[in-house]
Amino acid sequence: MESVIQWYPGHIAKLERELKPILKQLDVVIEVLDARIPRASWHQSLSDTIREQKPVLLVLNKADLADPNWTKAWIDHFKSSLYQEVESFDSTNSKGKAAIIEAVKRLGEPKMQQLVAKGLKRRAIRIGVVGMPNVGKSSLINTLVAIKKAHTGHRAGVTRQVQWVRVNPQIELMDTPGLIPAKLVSQEQGQLLASVYSVGDAAFDEEAVVPYFMAQVERFYPGLLSKALDLPEGAPVSLDMVAERRHYILSGGQPDLKRTAQAILKDYRHGKLGRMTLERPTDEA
Repeated sequence: MESVIQWYPGHIAKLERELKPILKQLDVVIEVLDARIPRASWHQSLSDTIREQKPVLLVLNKADLADPNWTKAWIDHFKSSLYQEVESFDSTNSKGKAAIIEAVKRLGEPKMQQLVAKGLKRRAIRIGVVGMPNVGKSSLINTLVAIKKAHTGHRAGVTRQVQWVRVNPQIELMDTPGLIPAKLVSQEQGQLLASVYSVGDAAFDEEAVVPYFMAQVERFYPGLLSKALDLPEGAPVSLDMVAERRHYILSGGQPDLKRTAQAILKDYRHGKLGRMTLERPTDEA
């Protein structure tokens, strides 16, 4: 497949090199995925490194935008294979906050017991939050601490520096910039990441990404896009058809495909096309 994603911002490469000393400061790591694309937003090499050294809580974030049935299936999948603790989270109503805090306490308790056994006092459990850009790490942190401490945004790469925040007297939490793999497993992974803005908009062309996105939606949710985009019954789901329907026309009568692609992705990212999960646990990785 022709490459449509430009890759790897420098500050992210730098952070990967610094990950090992950061891990030494932590007791538990919260690894955040986007529930709409759990596999594509899963940094496998990073995850393997972390799980070798620290207990990990996996959080499927943005659950309010994902298909709830498939979120449950993904949770079961990850629990059955790699992770002891897996939770979903919806930052719009804080659903999942209590479960996440309790999971952190369970995972951090062995470390606290080790300190006590050495004659040391218990302290706050030190937590790190990692994940690809725009999976909702900062929104999760803001909900956990109940005050806006971490910067948030709809663009990739909003958080640029390591910062510590206090969740409560028992938990201290570190936020980090988003992490992107040094290389893509596939261009399909890159296009899924671009669909949810885990890749900055300067790194891809919406017109190249949206056809793959629409094909994935049609594969898993036949007919949904036609209805959501108000297309005539039986009409092909294409950028040209959507441009014509929305009257996105350039001077000279040509369809404005770039504007159309941007509008479709914006609607998807904000949940206006419905709750969709674009990967299945049974799909080949």
